[in-house]
Amino acid sequence: MPLFEITGDSNLLPFRSLHGGPALYEREIEDLIWSNPDELTGESLFPVARQPVLPEGGRPDIVALDGDARVVVIEIKRDIERRQLAQCLEYAGWARGTSLDELAGLYHRGPEAFFADWQQFTDTNAPTPIRRSPRLVLVARDFHGRTGSALEFLVEHGLPVMLTRVVLYEDEAGRRFLDIEGEHEPELDGGAADDGGGVDATRIEGRRVQMTDLLDAGLVIGGDELVWRRPRLGAEYRARVAANGSIELEDGRSFASPSRAAMEAADIPAYDGWYAWRLVRTDAPLHALREELARLGRPAAQPG
Repeated sequence: MPLFEITGDSNLLPFRSLHGGPALYEREIEDLIWSNPDELTGESLFPVARQPVLPEGGRPDIVALDGDARVVVIEIKRDIERRQLAQCLEYAGWARGTSLDELAGLYHRGPEAFFADWQQFTDTNAPTPIRRSPRLVLVARDFHGRTGSALEFLVEHGLPVMLTRVVLYEDEAGRRFLDIEGEHEPELDGGAADDGGGVDATRIEGRRVQMTDLLDAGLVIGGDELVWRRPRLGAEYRARVAANGSIELEDGRSFASPSRAAMEAADIPAYDGWYAWRLVRTDAPLHALREELARLGRPAAQPG
């Protein structure tokens, strides 16, 4: 479907889809995902490495860990065909047998920093061991033909594969926009995202809950103050929720996701901001409000 901007005089201005070569698309999307995992994958990830060289060959685009200590392999391809699909599955096979020590050797900040950063991300006193159930995230402009059907088959049969379509657009003024479509991720037994009643505690309408959803539901109000206390470190960070759903730190910097705001506030490489920030007026953590909204579906917005 074409994408238009509606101007004040009721005219429709079309956006142009950018069809750069595979190398340009893949490099740009990889940069965006590495810098903004929350916004493009819908969850907080612990970034391990970009383009690491694996022991038996191959270079996955991005290797990360999620909050459940599962390895996440992210592959970005403008168009995915059979050979690339086979390569992606090989990467998933490697991820199933890797270890914390091997990931430490690949870590972008160096092996000596890996374990301290991983403990900080998981908020534990000892390194959390890896679960032997890796996940594969495939990002592409589109999934075509038999390869697309094969991917849908994997998803429908419960394999931990997530398909994300990402398209770049540009308007007449040269402004660029990113369109992220359709998440397809199986429900995994025993996953932390499930609250035991079969409801994904992070999703509504098939997608991840965002701060704007909490605002629309009246669970958070523009101007609300947030606090993140870290008693073990003797640190405390404060922020506020802007009317557009972004998180504004005390120094004036603004971020679209709670996780990015937490990372920048504490100057750390990764952290799940949904578990960090608490609403000052109710002392409720953001993740509890997100779970409440997921259970209720999408309640109507309530006045200020």
